Amino acid sequence: MSLVQPKVHLRLGSHAEKEYVEKTLKRFDGLIVGGNLLEATPGATASLIVKLCGKTSGVSYLIDPMTYAFGAYVDPVTGKSRADLDWIKSDQKVKGQKGKVVRAIKSSYQKLSGALGPVFSDACSTGKAVEPSGLASSQIRSQVAEAVLEYQMTRIRDVFASDPEYKDIADEVPLPAALLAPYFYIEPSKKAEWSRLSWLLAAEAVKRGKSLPVHAVVCAPKEYLSDDSFLNEVVTKLPQSKVAGVWLWFSRFDERLASEVELLNFKKLVSALGTTMQVANMHGGFFSLALSRHGMSGIAHGVGYGEQKDVVPVIGQSTPTVRYYLPPIYARFGVPDIERCFSALGVTTPKEFFRKICDCVVCRGVIASSLSNFREFGDRHYSTPISKRAAQTPAAAKRCRFHFLLCRLRERDWIADKTNDDVIKQLSDSVANWKSVVVQDLRDGAAQVERWGRVLGTS
Repeated sequence: MSLVQPKVHLRLGSHAEKEYVEKTLKRFDGLIVGGNLLEATPGATASLIVKLCGKTSGVSYLIDPMTYAFGAYVDPVTGKSRADLDWIKSDQKVKGQKGKVVRAIKSSYQKLSGALGPVFSDACSTGKAVEPSGLASSQIRSQVAEAVLEYQMTRIRDVFASDPEYKDIADEVPLPAALLAPYFYIEPSKKAEWSRLSWLLAAEAVKRGKSLPVHAVVCAPKEYLSDDSFLNEVVTKLPQSKVAGVWLWFSRFDERLASEVELLNFKKLVSALGTTMQVANMHGGFFSLALSRHGMSGIAHGVGYGEQKDVVPVIGQSTPTVRYYLPPIYARFGVPDIERCFSALGVTTPKEFFRKICDCVVCRGVIASSLSNFREFGDRHYSTPISKRAAQTPAAAKRCRFHFLLCRLRERDWIADKTNDDVIKQLSDSVANWKSVVVQDLRDGAAQVERWGRVLGTS
């Protein structure tokens, strides 16, 4: 298979990430914005897209219609199937009734459902998820596909058209690079029905894609990567829909932790689909970039996170520390753990750090003339006078995020003209240097890199 120059899309999770996106997006290949964020802040989101992805910018964008949010899901705590849409609900105060709280669909999803059409707005109204039986009619599938594609094509333009001050430039709003077909999580209790519906909706969307390419999204549990019948169905059925591309999203599939079987089957799936369409990983990292030697056209992820994603997040989790991305192992680790390995690796000066670990402009600026400054990536403080636990400082988190983004750009550019053998050799060199370090987590990371090399070398 011929070499593919992989693309990297950034996914905007919130407007708190605006600074990172504004400063780096012109060097990335595109921006992905979820429909829920667009509906939560339509003016700010539309303005950011036009500012960064205008017709002369050379940067494309996609709108994720998030249709899966209105389907059935698996409770991450109990492991049971649910169809109550509870994961897109929140506890909300009732106006005019002091102290009364109800659990209701979040306003951003309420607005999104209204924009996507009756199938989705009815789900929100009843609090019951869309079911395959509700889309059994070809006429309904046609209406759903039409509405979902129309939303992606016109929503940004409509935001400007509704503003008297900016309505004159509405027609200048660029179109997205591609349209995503309606998609749902292929929930295990109705696997056959959801699978069949996925291919039907993709085909329906292609019929209505007009002048823009249509991409499918395969959204399924990571366990399906060990299910040969499902993988064979994807390879057989999806190309029949005539989609121009597909975004793969296997919930909880983390290439930094995945088994060799999962990695190998993922590679085989990419290779098979890549002969007829563009293939991208909705939440991927360096291993997925390396699969550009096997048919992968690109990846997407967030600003310093998002290289794997659960379809349904666990509610109540605290905001994680933004750890330092370690380029030789392609994963994040705690600063103290990395420091413990310096001596054995011969990293005793900034010069050695820049040669053996990272010489991006962020690292050069932080470390400068003293290796001890590396600790600034992990600085912690008590955020309030009554805080009981120290947390990462905002400045340290910012350093880690910008460092990660620069590393990802470097990885994309490095791999663009490298062969599969070149990639395998680099992975092997990393393993040789890091497989015997004193910190178990880093040794495990090196072992995973070694696993990647074996998978990439398997025919």
